[in-house]
Amino acid sequence: MSTTEKLSILKRKRTTLRTAVTKLSTKLNDPNITQADIEFNAERLQIKLNELTLADDEIHDFLNDQEYSEDIIECEKYSENAHLLLFNSKRKANTSAAILPCSRIGSSPTSDSIHYASPPNVTVNLLTVKINTFYGEIEEFHSFWERFKNCIDKNESLSQIDKHVFLRGYLDAEAKRLVDGISITADTYTMTKEILKSKYCNKDKIIQAHLDYLENLTPIKDLSQSALKELYIDCNRSFGCFRRIIRENFGSENTSRFSA
Repeated sequence: MSTTEKLSILKRKRTTLRTAVTKLSTKLNDPNITQADIEFNAERLQIKLNELTLADDEIHDFLNDQEYSEDIIECEKYSENAHLLLFNSKRKANTSAAILPCSRIGSSPTSDSIHYASPPNVTVNLLTVKINTFYGEIEEFHSFWERFKNCIDKNESLSQIDKHVFLRGYLDAEAKRLVDGISITADTYTMTKEILKSKYCNKDKIIQAHLDYLENLTPIKDLSQSALKELYIDCNRSFGCFRRIIRENFGSENTSRFSA
């Protein structure tokens, strides 16, 4: 699949996610909404916002500085409104829950929930976002880790051992072999994360991987508009990585040096 097609698919996916966020926001704004519906739709909205953030990040890897600056303004405005609604909805739900009878606590889980290693009476909802298996390609780690962090690592309904089981299940090839000797327990979850980040979060190695990719690009022979656009997007993805590393380490004012 060409990079042009990938970008087009990502944008369509983002449009679908934004539509879902809008629909959920409308439901949460309904003055007649019930306590149960607030909790259900707020949870769904949080999941969709996590997916939307990941989709935005993937799209930004394909954009140059000017396109990024224009797109991020719209993204932040959209995200801010949704998070404000989510905050107010959760506050409303917590206020209502405070006056509910204690018999609700420990009630039977719904059929949409799955028990993992969490304590009794705690249920874990299935995650809808897709997290790709990580094989050990250093340039793919940032995307993998952002998805895992937002969907699993920050999920307060999961225990440490649940998170560790999920993490090891998403690893294969070199990445899997790197931590194969570590037992899967709650106590070793943090150690496993640190080993992976130490190996694959090295910004110098990430930059070198992208430089190697750019150096080994095959010159195009077909000078058609589609071929040139694909090459541009392909190169700009690597420059997007450079800009992200610079923003994280030196501030956004220095990213202009890497305009594509």
